[in-house]
Order: sequence, then structure tokens, then C-alpha cells
Amino acid sequence: MEKRSDIASASCDKEILEHTEIAAVPLVPEIRLRLLRQRSPLWASFGDGPEAPSVPRPYWAFGWSGGQASARYLLDHPELVRSKWVLDFGAGCGISSIAAALASARRVTASDIDPLAIAAVGLNARLNQVAVDTLCSDLIYTENPGWEVVLGGDIWYDSRLSRHGQNWLRSLAGAGVLILIGDPGRQYSPSEGLEVLAEYSCWSVPDVEHPNLQKVSVYRLLGDPGFRPGPNTRFS
Repeated sequence: MEKRSDIASASCDKEILEHTEIAAVPLVPEIRLRLLRQRSPLWASFGDGPEAPSVPRPYWAFGWSGGQASARYLLDHPELVRSKWVLDFGAGCGISSIAAALASARRVTASDIDPLAIAAVGLNARLNQVAVDTLCSDLIYTENPGWEVVLGGDIWYDSRLSRHGQNWLRSLAGAGVLILIGDPGRQYSPSEGLEVLAEYSCWSVPDVEHPNLQKVSVYRLLGDPGFRPGPNTRFS
């Protein structure tokens, strides 16, 4: 009998294949991804029609500019991840995970809270012939099992991630983990406690962004070694 997890995975794969097509992104043309096809009904989720609230937005089907920037920087600076265990936090389509694998990371783990994103990472990793572990979980405030580098591509899109995600990542940085963020400057992006490493001009694919988000930075998030979540730490 087929296991429920296998059935769910096959269902996710089927949905992704139905709504995407293989394409490249401008900043990292050497990586191919399954991205939202032009005539997919999932586009309704970005509209203002009555059906929009009932259609989940397929964030996993976009090559967001922040992820592109992270991937480009890793491919140009492979020494940062070579022979290291890398976590791609909020992996989305997995472009940063794939770049880390191509840059000879010892192990790459892609995490996301969306099962469709996890399935998309798996499909995209196979498309690029690299090995990426996947983890469908909210990792904020979890203990570090051994990650040496943590990547975040375009992750500051809500207040919870800005508060708790940033606290957690800064605590990891304070413990010696290299935290690399690709960021187009969203509403909740930090403006302090970071070291800018590179800047790029690019757009998300497919492009649903405001033109002001086409300038993307890659920076190292600086640490807060004094932060430790306590038993009463709230995650929401």
C-alpha cells in the first residue's frame, strides 16, 4: 500500500507540473526552474476578482529577485559554502539551495512551511541534477543541528518573520553561523545590523513586482550572541 506521505508528495508534484513551465531567471541563467506558466489559473490569486481570496498564491512558482541574488552570490563565491552544511530558510522554489549544491556544499537542507514549496524544491533540484534535503517545518527558534551557513532569499515579507525570524537568525549568527540574505528592500527589511556584500539589478520571474524592488542586495546579517529564546517566547 502506498504511504500517505508518498500520495501527498505525488499530488504536490502533479499540481506543480500542471501549473509551471521550465524557465531561467535573468540573474542566474545557469539554473533552470519550474515557474508559473502564463495561462495558469493560479494567476487569479494575484488579481482583485471575487475568486482571488480562495486561490492560494503560488509563491513557490516564482524566481524571486532576493533568491536570485543569493544564488548569484553563492555561485560567484563558492568558497562560502564549499564543504559546509547549508540551510536555505524559507526556500520557495529552491534557487538558493540549488546554487549552494552547485557550489559544492557538503549538505544542503531546504526548509519551507508550504508542502508545495518543498515539492517544488525537489523537482527543481532534480531538474538541475543536484541533491537537496527538504524539510517542511517552521524552524524559527529551533536548535541548530549543525548548520554552518543559513541562506534567506526575500524572507522579510511579513512582521512575524521580521521579528521572530530575525531574532532567531541573529542568535545563530552570534553563535558563528554565516547568515546570508538576498533582499529587495521590502516593508519589513532590516536597516541595521547588516553588512552589505553585493548589489544587483534584477526582477522576479514571472514579474509581479513594483519597479522599486528591482534593486537587490546580498548582505550578511550580524549576530546577537545575547539572544536566547526562553520558555515564554511567543512565535506569533
